[in-house]
Amino acid sequence: MSTIVTSPEQPIANRKEADKRLDLLGRLAVVRAGLSGLLSGLIVVAVALFLKDWAGAAGLSGWGFVAIITVVSSLTTALELVFLYRDSLSTAARMAKILNIPDEELFQAELENSIPHWLVHAALGAPGFQGTMFGIDPLAKIGKVGMILRKILKKLRIIASATIFKMILRRMWVRLLGRVALRAYVELISLPVFILLNMFGMNTMMNDMRSRLVGHEFTPKLVNHAFPEGLDDLEPGLRSALHSGIEEQITTARFIHPNQIRVLELLGAKGEELVVPDAGQQRRANRFLLAVFSMSGKNSSRCKKLIRRIELELGTNEVELVHQEIEDAIYDLTPLKRAWT
Repeated sequence: MSTIVTSPEQPIANRKEADKRLDLLGRLAVVRAGLSGLLSGLIVVAVALFLKDWAGAAGLSGWGFVAIITVVSSLTTALELVFLYRDSLSTAARMAKILNIPDEELFQAELENSIPHWLVHAALGAPGFQGTMFGIDPLAKIGKVGMILRKILKKLRIIASATIFKMILRRMWVRLLGRVALRAYVELISLPVFILLNMFGMNTMMNDMRSRLVGHEFTPKLVNHAFPEGLDDLEPGLRSALHSGIEEQITTARFIHPNQIRVLELLGAKGEELVVPDAGQQRRANRFLLAVFSMSGKNSSRCKKLIRRIELELGTNEVELVHQEIEDAIYDLTPLKRAWT
């Protein structure tokens, strides 16, 4: 995150102006991702067309063409992914400057839960941490068989990475067609697919990074809004419901999102004795837990079941209000106004 030091951005106090600037930075990153996909594909197309007209390629076998295209695709895709990775981190650094996140928080790179650490995770497409934090093991419910399957799938995911996926797809198309000229045109036809994949992936990444950066600043405000009496004065039943709810979120999702880490840092240590909350305390806890869920990354089918249970307890109207308030706070920088007490 050394790019933060040289970032040309300045903090913007006006929330509407800051929101406009953040939106623009995100859109520009998406456009650059699309252009990088276009350039990468055009290079491969150019090589294929060159082989079509090159006299020395007259005796080139189908496998020889496959080998050349594979090497070129691998190199261009590797450079493309490096560019996307660096560009996403650079954009995140500029967003951090606009939001005026303190430098001492931005440069704690040695800490696992530091901002640079989880921005790198976001750039790599990782949803969150899977190590034990605050005494919570995200993989506590996965079981021994699940752990073995997880290790196998983790290795298989390397094969399914973006680089290998593009290489295999291009290789399949090339092998299906017999003539070099047709192969070049297939590469050309495939360009919109890779451009859209890049743009969609970058847009998802920008939304995740924005959620993490804005969430870092917004979470203390959310806590103060939900519990105006102060965390030190929370009733034991309410505090117990919050800790149990956050832990259930984490073990259900099987990772800890940075915004959940922020909540746990503010909430403090879990009490040794489990106190059963009353109906009012549980409702307050559920409203807050739903808000945290809304800003904690993509939800799996397991998480959606847990969310539906919370939604049934809160009621449709309250659920819609909370979702809208959190979405507006993260993506429009709109402050919370409606009283939650």
